[in-house]
Amino acid sequence: MVALRCRCGQEQEIWGEVWWVGGKHDWVFFDDLATSEAYREQLTHCPGCGKQLERRNLNAVKDQA
Repeated sequence: MVALRCRCGQEQEIWGEVWWVGGKHDWVFFDDLATSEAYREQLTHCPGCGKQLERRNLNAVKDQA
């Protein structure tokens, strides 16, 4: 699992996992905002800008520790 953000700047955290889907490994994304109606639901588009989610278009969230 990895915490990600869309490059749109909305600061909406998304978590991504690599799953075996359709005979290959593929990224699957979920809503990570606890106050969201879609919390923990699978996402295909950014909740902030509506852009289709693809790993190459997302930035990893840096650990704040």
